[in-house]
Amino acid sequence: MKKILLIALTLFINLNIFSDNNKNNFTKQDIKKLAGAYLENKLPFSNPVFIDIDKDGDFDALKLDDGNVEYYKNTGTLEAPVFVLENKHYDRYTNAFFIDAQLSEPVFFADMDSDDDLDLFVVKDKEYNIDRQQNDYKIAAAENVLGLDNGTLITIILVLIIVVLVLAIL
Repeated sequence: MKKILLIALTLFINLNIFSDNNKNNFTKQDIKKLAGAYLENKLPFSNPVFIDIDKDGDFDALKLDDGNVEYYKNTGTLEAPVFVLENKHYDRYTNAFFIDAQLSEPVFFADMDSDDDLDLFVVKDKEYNIDRQQNDYKIAAAENVLGLDNGTLITIILVLIIVVLVLAIL
């Protein structure tokens, strides 16, 4: 979970994915219900980041790959997503905040507490339900309690880096 939180912080800073007027709020139960449709949608990669990039009320997919971010637009609906590669080089990120850029689990970014910032939902595991003949997903969630904008976060990180460098020099 630590690794995913570091990736989330890096995405917040590098990709400017703080929410602006989210249309929907989601609970862990909502994400649990949607997880199957999104994860079993045959994306050409594993462990995507799901977030509403185009602010149309459904989740789009991001693929993180060795510093490159690919953007897959959801041209379907919230409940029945269809992903189309929109931009093979949507953004770049550096590995400055974490060593391995590959996610160990799929994640969803959505507002869960109606405070207009994105919170983190991690798909931890799945179990096949024989009665319903489908997978049930276990979801962990972390609320974005900082409520800080990108500029403030970048300033905090830069100050911390400067302090570490000064201490290293002394």
